[in-house]
Amino acid sequence: MTFLRKSSNQPSRGQKAYNRRPLTTYYRSKNQSESASPFKKKTAPRRGRKILFGAADILLIILLLAGLVYSLLLSAQPKLIVRDKSYHSAAAYQKAIEPMFSSLANRNKLSFNENALIKQIQTQFPEVQSARVELPFFSQKPTVWLNISKPAFNLTSGSNSFVIDSAGLAVAKTQELPELKSLVSLNDQSGFPIGLGKQVLASEAVDFINKVIAQSKRAKVPISTLTLPTAAQELDLRTADAPYFVKFYLGGDALTQTGQFLAARQKLSQSGQTPSQYLDVRIAGKIFYK
Repeated sequence: MTFLRKSSNQPSRGQKAYNRRPLTTYYRSKNQSESASPFKKKTAPRRGRKILFGAADILLIILLLAGLVYSLLLSAQPKLIVRDKSYHSAAAYQKAIEPMFSSLANRNKLSFNENALIKQIQTQFPEVQSARVELPFFSQKPTVWLNISKPAFNLTSGSNSFVIDSAGLAVAKTQELPELKSLVSLNDQSGFPIGLGKQVLASEAVDFINKVIAQSKRAKVPISTLTLPTAAQELDLRTADAPYFVKFYLGGDALTQTGQFLAARQKLSQSGQTPSQYLDVRIAGKIFYK
């Protein structure tokens, strides 16, 4: 008896035969771009394009530097803003200030000295009480603001006469400003030396005198002269219709003393009494006359 043996080439039970072909190709997606292939040879960028981009960058840097230099320079023709033209016209201030911007130090924003420029302006124009300069960020034209103090009165000392401003400074000689004809004249007998740009009176004293003048004009009192005598802090007022003068104290209250003067003047006029020398209103609540 012989046994039949199955050939080993036949698959055993539970197994299935598959016919496979050897892998000779690789597959790629149809949607994948050919340029994304890692095996595709890439072309090197052209050197001419690099040179072009480099030249553009250099040109841009040059333009930026030129703009920076331009923005740092200052024009010698500033924009001027003047609030008061009692002493000079805006054109006169402009003509005098423009050369101050022509100096090398004031032609650029880095070395510009605002304090030195303002001091130079006030030296030439003492009536400039304060000033400021605004430098633009991009443009070259600066802006100058001038705060001008108002004229108060003319002060005569000896043979000289000066215009005194509201701050008490002698800002100009009276003959140099003939357009200020309406200013009241004040005679100085104190012997205090007076010079252009110098402080002659405290601003409080100027304010006191201005109030006395204003109240007297309001009451229609004809002021003849105002005098600063040798006595300290005294102001003497003389009217055109009375033989006496009135003594004021510059350190006191101007409205109180002027009120006493006007009340005493009216009472003396009604009673027919006339002081021969003076009327003294320097002490609040008390009136003396001689």
